[in-house]
Amino acid sequence: MVDHVVDGANGFVASHLIGALVARGNSVLALARASEEIVRRKVSDALSTLHLDPDMVDEVQVRAFSLAEPGLGTSLPDVFAEPCTYWHSAALITFFPRREAELHAVNVVGSANTVAAFAGHAKPGSRYVHVSTAYQHGTTQGKALEQWPEYAHPSEFRNDYEHSKRCAEVALSQTGLARKGAVLVARLGVMVGHSGTGRALSDLGVYDFIRVIALFARRTPGERVRFVCHPRAALHLTPVDTTVDRLLALAGGPLDRPVRHLVPPVAVPVADLFAAISRHLPVELVAVTAADVEAEPFGRFEAIVNMRCKFTSPYLRHEYEFESHADAEPPPVTPRVLDLLISWYTREGLPE
Repeated sequence: MVDHVVDGANGFVASHLIGALVARGNSVLALARASEEIVRRKVSDALSTLHLDPDMVDEVQVRAFSLAEPGLGTSLPDVFAEPCTYWHSAALITFFPRREAELHAVNVVGSANTVAAFAGHAKPGSRYVHVSTAYQHGTTQGKALEQWPEYAHPSEFRNDYEHSKRCAEVALSQTGLARKGAVLVARLGVMVGHSGTGRALSDLGVYDFIRVIALFARRTPGERVRFVCHPRAALHLTPVDTTVDRLLALAGGPLDRPVRHLVPPVAVPVADLFAAISRHLPVELVAVTAADVEAEPFGRFEAIVNMRCKFTSPYLRHEYEFESHADAEPPPVTPRVLDLLISWYTREGLPE
């Protein structure tokens, strides 16, 4: 018997989710395009991050699958042999340009394939959880509400990834599955490592930014680098352990509110993030306005660093407000937790 099916099992969130599920005694079928060896290594690492026995990975069933195929490239009657919670977390995450077709194929068409597979084969009582991002709100002004979205033009998003996640949600909202009320859309914030240790098994989001800053800081220590930021810029950093806790609680509860934001009630000001990075790397990061840079243009070094950060720095130029409620909100990232996250990654996570 399988209680939970998790696709994209080698991903950051999915591997920690699987670890938490097996620790609770649930039977889990992990689906991934990656090899079984990679999936088991990722889940084992996640178990260690969560202070759990990494040998519990042996209890996880692993099976290859493909989002590109309508039948997911696996035996659907076997996958859905029992009522289950299906976690659709598989996705392509990239902010690089000219990847629109690939993002659409994975995040939109692939999501539609999983919905069709679930709708056609899942047993009565099963639930479908679609893992999304709070940043599918794009650059639209105003508060992002916990409701099904409407289609928006690609120009209203910072990148094609955000647009693809919006399109996937729009398509899901129009399915019979959504009308039946058997769906939960969990929109995550900026995923970071463990809130107690700072340990992170990810190079995405804020870690990609830190990695670029570290590269230049180590080559030319002591430099000052300015970034154009919104005066009230803040990031909704969400530790993986507390996020998984909220995911499990929401998926096991009533699905009367199908769209939920799993973001902390208080975001981390970019100025605090910059200060934490500057404490652990030989660099001074400074948040400025566009007018400041117009008055004092970037020097060559600053211009190069900004260019290398051009895919993540747009998130510093907006103020975000997400509707959220206490049952879905992970605890805020305190200054102590922020320092743990930055110090662990600069000490352990950066490439040599």
